[in-house]
Amino acid sequence: MKTKPKVLISPIIFMGYMAVAFLSSCDKNNDDPVINTVQTQKEEIRKGQLNGQPITYVRKDGKNFFQGDIVLTDEQLDGPQKKGGASYSRWPSGNIYYTIASNMGSINRDKIINAINQYNSYTNTKWIARTNQSNYVQFIFGSQTGSDGWAHIGYRGGVQTISLDQYISVGSVIHEMGHTVGLYHEHTRQDRDQYVRILWDNIQSGQSYNFDKYTSGVDIGPFNINSVMMYWPTSYSRNGQPTITRANGSSFTYTRTGFTTGDINTINAMYP
Repeated sequence: MKTKPKVLISPIIFMGYMAVAFLSSCDKNNDDPVINTVQTQKEEIRKGQLNGQPITYVRKDGKNFFQGDIVLTDEQLDGPQKKGGASYSRWPSGNIYYTIASNMGSINRDKIINAINQYNSYTNTKWIARTNQSNYVQFIFGSQTGSDGWAHIGYRGGVQTISLDQYISVGSVIHEMGHTVGLYHEHTRQDRDQYVRILWDNIQSGQSYNFDKYTSGVDIGPFNINSVMMYWPTSYSRNGQPTITRANGSSFTYTRTGFTTGDINTINAMYP
C-alpha cells in the first residue's frame, strides 16, 4: 500500500460528525473465519460522495477502495447521511476490540502485537483482545507475496477488517490501524499545498485521484511530512521520479517506522 494520515480527523483530519464506536477481538478467540484477500476481479474507477464531498474511488473484489488502502462501505458512499451523523467516526471510549485470523502466521502476528503495544503505550486508544463483543476489528491475512494492506476507516459498528500481506512492515501495520482509528492520509490534508507539492506529471495514468485533497474533515495540528500516515515520495510514480516533494521543490526522505510525536498528539486529540 502506498499511502497513509488525515483523520476522521487528519494528522491529519477529524470528521466533525457524530462519534460512534466499534470494537473487538483477540487471539484467544479465533472463531472468526479465516479470510484471504486474493484480488481476482478487475478494477473499476467510480465517482461517489463521502460526507458530502465528491470523490473518486476504485471498486475491486466487491470492495470500495479510497486513497489506495481505505475501504468504504456502500452506505458511506450513499451521499449525505440520513440521521445527521456520519457512517463512521470515533470508537466509543477509545476501546477497539480485535481478533487475529488463525492463518495469520507467527511473523505477522508478532508485528500486530508490536503495533498494538505501541498504540496502547503511546495513545489514548486501547486495543483489547475480543471475548464476545459484537463490534470489533478482525486482522486477516492478505497476500503471501505482498507488503501492503488495507483497512476500513473509523468506527462504523459490527465487524471491521484490517488486511495485512506477508511482508508488511510494523510501521505499515500501525498505518493501517491508523485508518481504523479514523486517520486519513497526511498528504490529503486541506493545508498540504503550503508544505508539499504534488508532481502530477509523474503519477501513473489513472491514479491521480489518490492525491486529491480530502476536505470534509478537520486538520489537527501542523502538517507532518514524517507522519506514519504519509505517502512515500514516489508513491504511484510512473517513471521512478518523485510524485511528492517539499513545497519548495526539494526532495524529502521518508521512513515509516512508527509513530511520530505529531501522530500521537493527533490521535490523543481525537480520543481525549
